[in-house]
Amino acid sequence: MNIIQDFIPAGRPNRPGTKLTGPKYITVHDTANPNAGADALAHARYLKGDSAASRPVSWHFTVDDTRIVQHLPLDEIGWHAGDGNGPGNSTSIGIEVCENSDGDRSKAEANAAELVASLLRQFGLGPNAVVQHSHWTGKNCPHVIRSRPDGWEEFMASVQRHMKGTPIAGQAQATVQQAQEWARNRGASQAFIDVAPIYWRLGAEMGIRAEVAYAQAAKETAFGRFGGVVTRDHHNWCGLKTTQGGANSDPYAHAKFPDDETGVLAHLQHLALYAGVEVTGKIVDPRHFSSIEGTAPTVEELGGKWAPAADYGQSIVKDYLAGLLATKVSTPPVDNAVDREAAEKVIGVLGALWIASADKKVQDAAHYAASALRNAAGIPR
Repeated sequence: MNIIQDFIPAGRPNRPGTKLTGPKYITVHDTANPNAGADALAHARYLKGDSAASRPVSWHFTVDDTRIVQHLPLDEIGWHAGDGNGPGNSTSIGIEVCENSDGDRSKAEANAAELVASLLRQFGLGPNAVVQHSHWTGKNCPHVIRSRPDGWEEFMASVQRHMKGTPIAGQAQATVQQAQEWARNRGASQAFIDVAPIYWRLGAEMGIRAEVAYAQAAKETAFGRFGGVVTRDHHNWCGLKTTQGGANSDPYAHAKFPDDETGVLAHLQHLALYAGVEVTGKIVDPRHFSSIEGTAPTVEELGGKWAPAADYGQSIVKDYLAGLLATKVSTPPVDNAVDREAAEKVIGVLGALWIASADKKVQDAAHYAASALRNAAGIPR
């Protein structure tokens, strides 16, 4: 989920700062604004304006087809349920789903269902805690969902699908800086810390949650310390085997990639295959077998599939991902920008060294240095 925090300024009439009880409920609304351009960002501007303040009206999230904007902290009430100081406003989180004519309504509802499921997990609530605006006042809202036969039932079925586990597909819910701070806190190798930006860049391109893949890489490689039959020079961050496979104890049964970029790409492609996400471009995943396509949309479902242990996926979530998502960045990220023109010149020198040398160790060192510099400078291969 792509959640943007754009809070109503504190002290405004529609953000009094009154503490919310619970929350005990999640209230779903439709915006009742079908105008083109009436997306989540437009509603964020509206809520910070004088018109919304004068009514007063406010809610916690607006969801459109590409983003979610949060307007209030989750421990403060909003004025959205129409029941004054009643339980609708005082005990529930309000979510408005956009219906702008230039948006994809089905995608907006899918994003809202994912958000609702996430909030239910966060606060330990069950599906019965999700209610329509009509529950509080009898108003025909959310009217788009209610207008379809079984519309609310279908929406709640989507919520419950998300409740079953941690989705692999989607946008990152953590920043690369969070991930690197978490890795440092866990004593990760520098190589593991340095590979994080590749996960975030390629994950965003492929629609795979980078923090999920990075957490799995931490489990598979002991935070980049390796120590098993798969070693650092495999550039294999997830224990992928070759097409032929073999025993876990056989280093030759495990895939070896030319650089970290390719290794990360193979990892993300394999996760995408399990999650049922279409992969375009060159396939570098050596085990991109159609038989596993869509068999594990959630991290938890990787248990018994990616690895034999039934709790493999649960361990990724509990022992790795939860800590990553909870990490706070204690210091501003360091600007490690590399001058692209200078980097290209150095890469050229390293390439010449690789060609001129007959020493395998020198060739490997030159190749590794060039790959690292290419990644740092954002130079495509």
